[in-house]
Amino acid sequence: MKKHTWLGIVVLVVAIGVILFVARGRSGKERQIDSPSNVSAQPAQTSAKTNVKTPTKDPRQKPPRTLSTTPTGQLSAPSSGQGGEEESAPATEKEQRERAEEALVAAFDALTDKWMKPAADGKGVTMEDVRHFAEQFRKVPKKRRDECLHRALNLVPDENVMLLAGILMDKTLDKAILETVYNDVLNRDESVKKPILQQIFKDREHPCWADTAWILDVTGERPAKKQAP
Repeated sequence: MKKHTWLGIVVLVVAIGVILFVARGRSGKERQIDSPSNVSAQPAQTSAKTNVKTPTKDPRQKPPRTLSTTPTGQLSAPSSGQGGEEESAPATEKEQRERAEEALVAAFDALTDKWMKPAADGKGVTMEDVRHFAEQFRKVPKKRRDECLHRALNLVPDENVMLLAGILMDKTLDKAILETVYNDVLNRDESVKKPILQQIFKDREHPCWADTAWILDVTGERPAKKQAP
């Protein structure tokens, strides 16, 4: 009986010792894991040379535009650095001539527009107006006269037909121009075309004299010849 008791006590003590030994081993491992000294330091992976990219210059990029100052201290136009590529090229001699011709055409067309309606003051066309209208027409380039003349014939009313008479009586103009105006006058009202025909009949050298004389004969309005005393 005593042997069994002692044997049980020994077994119990051994068991308790084993348990304590195992417990100490576990706690020691945990402390080793938690201890900062057991943690191996891992240095940051840094390269000895920092890769910094230097921006490359785009060969297509234009140099910056700069502002310069004039002697008076004012800012001048920005320069492009392209050797004046942005400056407009001077007009050629042909372009200058075309612009001048266009200005003359525009001036006559503006005068035509002015006489599209009868004068508001009721005074009508004066001899000065007639001379000025014919003078402006002579300034129009020959290759543009047809279009300007037809525009005037279509827009000038009967009340201002004397303006056209100023062109018709100018024998320095081409015969085709005179005949165009003459045919237009014949289609006007009788009251406005009779004075013009009478004026042409007085000038035997006018290209339209023969036609005028025939018309006046037919209508019985041809002036009688003066008899010698």
